[in-house]
Order: sequence, then C-alpha cells, then structure tokens
Amino acid sequence: MSFPRLQTIQHRFLFGLAILVFLFGLFFSAGLYFHLRSLLHSEVTDKAKLVLAQVDSVQIYVRESLRPKMYEKLPSDEFIIEAMSSSYISRRIMEQLNASMGEYHHRRVAENARNPDFEINELEAELLQHFRNSPGQRSWEGYRKIDDQEYFVMARPVFFEQSCMTCHGSPEQAPKELIDRYGGERGFGRKLGALDGLDVVGLPVQEAVLRIREATASYIGIYIGGILLFFALIQFFFNRLVVDNLRRLALYFRVRFQDHADTRLFDKLDKGDEIDEMVQGMEELGDHLLEARRQLQNNAADLERTVASRTEDLTREASERKADVQLFVRLLDGLNRSMSRRDLWKQALPRIGERFGADEVSFMCMVASQNFHTWPDARKRPDLPDDWRTLIVDAKPYFTAEKAIIPVGASASFIEGLLFLTWSKGDGPVKEQDQAVLRALGQQLGIALENLSALDNLVRQKDVLASIIEGISDPLLFMDENCSVILANQAARSLAETLAKVDKGEDGEPGRADVDTILPRLFKGEGDCLAHKTLDHSQPFIREIYSRGGRSFFVSLYPVTTPSGSGGRMVVYIRENTQEKRVLARMQQGEKLATVGKLAAGLAHEINNPLGVILCYAQLLRDSLAGVQEKEDVEVIIRHTRQARNVLQDLLNFARPKKDGPEVLDVRRVAEAAAKVFQVHAENKRIRLTVESSGEPLRMYAPQQVLEQILTNLLNNALDAVTPGEGEVVIRTFREAEHKEIVLQVIDNGPGVPEEHMAHLFDPFFTTKEVGQGTGLGLAVVYGLVRDLGGRIEVGSASGAVFTLFFPNDETLEHLELSDGIERGADN
Repeated sequence: MSFPRLQTIQHRFLFGLAILVFLFGLFFSAGLYFHLRSLLHSEVTDKAKLVLAQVDSVQIYVRESLRPKMYEKLPSDEFIIEAMSSSYISRRIMEQLNASMGEYHHRRVAENARNPDFEINELEAELLQHFRNSPGQRSWEGYRKIDDQEYFVMARPVFFEQSCMTCHGSPEQAPKELIDRYGGERGFGRKLGALDGLDVVGLPVQEAVLRIREATASYIGIYIGGILLFFALIQFFFNRLVVDNLRRLALYFRVRFQDHADTRLFDKLDKGDEIDEMVQGMEELGDHLLEARRQLQNNAADLERTVASRTEDLTREASERKADVQLFVRLLDGLNRSMSRRDLWKQALPRIGERFGADEVSFMCMVASQNFHTWPDARKRPDLPDDWRTLIVDAKPYFTAEKAIIPVGASASFIEGLLFLTWSKGDGPVKEQDQAVLRALGQQLGIALENLSALDNLVRQKDVLASIIEGISDPLLFMDENCSVILANQAARSLAETLAKVDKGEDGEPGRADVDTILPRLFKGEGDCLAHKTLDHSQPFIREIYSRGGRSFFVSLYPVTTPSGSGGRMVVYIRENTQEKRVLARMQQGEKLATVGKLAAGLAHEINNPLGVILCYAQLLRDSLAGVQEKEDVEVIIRHTRQARNVLQDLLNFARPKKDGPEVLDVRRVAEAAAKVFQVHAENKRIRLTVESSGEPLRMYAPQQVLEQILTNLLNNALDAVTPGEGEVVIRTFREAEHKEIVLQVIDNGPGVPEEHMAHLFDPFFTTKEVGQGTGLGLAVVYGLVRDLGGRIEVGSASGAVFTLFFPNDETLEHLELSDGIERGADN
C-alpha cells in the first residue's frame, strides 16, 4: 500500500507533528490509567489491612481480656460462645460492620469448619494450598472474580495455637455448649500449629475500575479536542512565521537571478515546495559562501574550544552548588537529631570538611568556656589568630588560601565562636561563591546553637518543675476551665486509683482509674461547681468534700492568671482529713467515756449502799410478813432493787472494767468458743450463727476475759436485732493485708444502724431498745475495752449492721511468748 507524497513543507510538518502528538497522547493516557490503577491498589490494600487489623484487635481482646474474665466469673464447666469464642465474636462483629457499610467481603474460613457456613470454598482452598506450599509467606493479595464481580482479595493463613485446642482439639475436651450447638463431628481433630484456615478480605473494585476507564476516556476526549485546537493554531502561526517567510525568500531569489541564462531553473522551482526553492537558491549561493565557510570553520574551532572551557567551568560550579545544597540538607538533618552541642559539632565538622576539602575543621566557643571541637583530631586545639577579638567584634570572616575563619552567630550582634578551616596545600575558598556559602553556614550554625541552648533551658526548667510537683506528697493538679487535667502528680494519680476501686458505674463494674474523670468529681457537683466559681470570681475556694467510700477531703482551688490577664486555668490542691476526723472523734468519745465513767463510779458507790440496806430490810420484812399480798408487794420491792443493783454493776464495769492478766490469744479460737456459747440461744430463736475464718492463727496479747466480754455484748445486740426465723449472724476473723492488723467482724442481717444514730452509738445509756430491754452501756463498754487493747472499732450499715474491730499487730509477740513462758495456742 502506497501513500501519496506530501508536496509542501506545511503538510509534512503537520503530518509529523500529528504522529508525535498521537504517540504522546497514547503514552500519557496509558500512564494516567496505570497511575489510577496504582492508587486504587494502594487504597484497597490499606483498607484490607485495616480490616484484618480490626479482626486481630477483636480476637486479642477476647483471648486476653474477655475470655479470662469470663472464666473467673463462670463455673469451670460452663462456656458461653457469644462471649468466649474469638472466632465467633470476630465474625459477628465483621458481619454487623459489613451489613452497615457494605464495602468489603470478609470471611474467616477453615477446612472441616465447625459451622458449614464458613467451610472453605474453591478460591479459598486454592489460597490455602498456596500458603501450604509457601510456609514462610504470611499474606497474599491479588484480584479475583467473585460472583461476576472483580474484587481485590487479601488473605493470610490461620494457624491453630494452644489456646485453640480446647475448642478444636478432641470433642471430649470441648465445652458442652459447642457440642450442643454444632455437634461433635465437625471442627475437631486440629493439630497444634496446623495451617487449616484463612482470614480473607475482599474489596469490590469493578466500579472503581470502570470510573478509572471513564476518567481515562474523558482525558483522551479532552486531549483530542485540545490537539485539534492546537493544530489550528499551529497551522495559523506556521503560515505566518514559516511559509510566508519562505515564499518571500524564494521571491527574493527569483528577483536576484532573473537575468540568469538558464531559465529552466525557475521551472523546477515552480514544481517543488518551499524547501525545494530554498535548496535551489542555496545551491546558487554555495559558490559565494565557500570562502565564508572556510573562515567559519576556523572560527568554529576557536568557538568550540571556548565553549568547552566555559562548559567545564559551569559544570564544576553546578557541582559545587549541588554540594552546597547537599551540605545544608545533611546539616539540617543532623541538627534535628542533635540533642547537645557535642552531637551537633560531631556531625557538622566532618561534613563541612568533606564539602570544602579542608584538612582540618575546628570550632572554638569564645563566649566563656572556650570549649573546642576539632575534626579529624578531636584533641588538637585550634590556634587563635592575634586579631581574633577584631573578628568577633566586626563579625567578618577571614579568608586566605591556607585558612578560613568564620564567625558563628545567629546575628552580627552576638558571635558565639569561630569556625576554622585549614588547607595544607593552599587550595582554600578563593571563590566568592564559596565565601558566601561559608558566611551563610556560620549564621545557620549560630542559629542552631541558639536553638539548642533554648531547648536545653526549657528541658531543665521542665525537669525542675516536675521534680517540685512530684515532690509534693498531697494530690496536686493543674486544670483548665473544662475541668480537664493538664498536669497531675503521683499522689493525685494514686488517689484516683484508690477512688476507682470503690467507685461503681451504672452497670456495677469498677470505674476506671482516670485522673481526668475521678478527681474532678470531688468538686464538680450539680449546680455547685467550685471550678466555675473559682474562675468566674478569680478568687480561691476551699471546701470539704466527701467521697463515696466515706472519705473526706479539703479541696482548695486557686485561679491562675496569665501575664496577659486572661484566666481559664487553676491549681487544685487536695488534702485528705479522713484520719484526722476519725482521731478527733475517738478523742471526743474517749473524753466523753472517761467523764461518764468517773460520774458513774461515784454514783454507783453512793447509791449501792442505800440499795443494799433497802434490799436487806426488804428481805427481813418479807420473812416477817404472814399475808400473801404483803409478801408479793415486798417481792416487787426486792426485784426492782436487784434490777437497780444490776444497772449499778454495769456502771461499775463501764467505769472500771475487770483487767485480768494478758495472755497469748488466738482470736479465731475465742470467736469459735463464743459462738458455741450463744449457739443454743440462737437455735431457740431460729437464728443462724456461723463463724468464718481465714484459717491462719490470729494471735494477740490480751486478757481473754476482755475479748470474751466484747464478743458477748456484740452478739447480744446482734441476736436482739435480727428477726427470729430469718435472722443470720456471722463472726468473721482475718488479717488485714496492708497493715497486717487482726480484724474481728460481727455481721447481722437486721435493720442496720440508721445514719442519725451513728454519732451517738457509743454514748453511755444510749439505746434503741424498748424500756427495760437494755441499759445502753453495752457498746460503750465495748468501745472502752477495744480502746484499752490499743485497737479501734468501725460501724457500717449495708444489708444489716457490721461491727469491725481492728487490733494492732504485735511484732513482739514471739519475744513475749519465749521470755515470759506464756503457753502457746492450740495451733502450735
């Protein structure tokens, strides 16, 4: 097939340009298409990895947090698949996410899967075999057709670990819930480390590929339209700039050669194109230009030598400028990683020396210390010139063929030191461009030194502030107007952890030990937020706050004003006064008991003697009377007289309780003995009386009768408080973990102690029983006896009354037993 020959230069030019434009358009269209495909591949790869990471997070949480917690809460033979199977939970979560988003396809499959819905299909079986053939490969990605849709697929192998064997090993060891749900045939017989499953993520890409193709087609259409416009403009300008000028030149040759003898030349010119006309004219001019050509050849040789020399100079200069750019880039990278001046100069000096070919590079600090850093010999101190002070004052560099001295400083007003470069062969920076680079280098190094100094001061001040805050033993916080904690010391964090242990959420779970959540509750109440008062009034506020655990705190809030006058920050100081209040209450109770005891002792002695006389004469009168009615009346006198003497005896016991000799007691044994004594009384009232003990001996050094009297009074109150037939009383003994105190508790399920009675519970003669049922001295006697033993008593009210007695841990007990010869308890 032959093509018609193009006659004019315009047609030839446009034809060649069309071919080039077509090739460029084809190249850029293909590049755009493949670039968009590459972006699509990168996007779907990241999405698939994100999905697999989410699956891993769910499974790790189930295996490491949820499943162990469920094992703690559930019986050992119970298994809840919805809360303890990592595969089941991850599949359900991903199914929910896939249903809501619908952007991906996720399956966790296996051979002989327990659930047939997750049995491996043909494509997944092919991927599983691929991983088995390539043991070291941990992921695979590619494009596959799924249900006539193109998907990007990412898969990874699933190995069965030790934690999987309980549910996937033998059916005999599997939880009963799994057998009941799926049967005992499928999903078992797995081997440890076996590759029998896959995690597969598929993302649909067919729609995205169609959009890429449409975008490429749109680009080609726009390109073609632009090319057509481009050709029109090219044709217009080509005619104006080339064709018209060539025709003028051809006309010029016609005019000049119109007297030529051979007129056949013009016939040839009429039949050719513009270039043919030019060729013919040039042939005519060839003879005239031959001499000029020879001259041009000579001039061209000289010009080539000149251009080569200049090109070499420009190449060298470009290489030097490139080296300057690389030097600054490398220095900037080194500055970012430098944490001290030594690190800065250790990285900068070798690079400066390599760039300028210096034999030695040194820096000397001229501010105070005159420390120096030298490369390559770090121990060689640079020699200062005689006029070094002038160099620093004038902030001007000094250049010779052997040495360069550059002032280093962020500005001309402050020069921190001098940078020395030495050339042994005398090939120093004589070029003006190199000198300018060195001057800029000195300024940049000065800025870097100034930044390092500022950073060092900032870090040092931060460390000092942190040390001061952490050194304060009470909780201290720095907060903003939203009650968000900006800074908290260790005491505040410890308090948050302690409060979180007793703080319960709505679901009954323990609260999080979050300083930003726990501590603001101490002063952030409904309609009475101390933080807002502090910031609104710009004055400190101090208030006593109570936590859920019954602890009390003094919370002090101090507003912080910035130099500009704006607020929005405050310092919160928290001091716990729980122990102080308890000690004060004990002191007040002790003083009250001591006063009442003295009064009771005096009254008992003064009243006991007349009562004895009344009782003696009443008995004599009863024996001398003959009438029945008179004897019954005298019996009433005797009975009430004896009741009054019993009250007086309780007063005497309260004022001066009997003190037997101390001995080594096992609190657990004393509690069990007391329970046996009251067991008959409890059974008569159909009340359950039990003793709970930690099992270890709980020895203390005290009179046994005192401890028995304490238990007797507490058990009498507990048995009277509970309802017959439904009541329950528990005596519990154990050792407190933190202070190792011996703890004795008496717990009942009665109505408990009302809040309004707590403050008067240990007051003498205070009782909630009916008249004649109690004297009101039992708990007062218990309080005094516990105090005499060096202990303390606390009262709580939950589902009933809880009396908790704390006795000190006597570390000298073994010494007392050995030196005094006191008999050891039954456990020895």
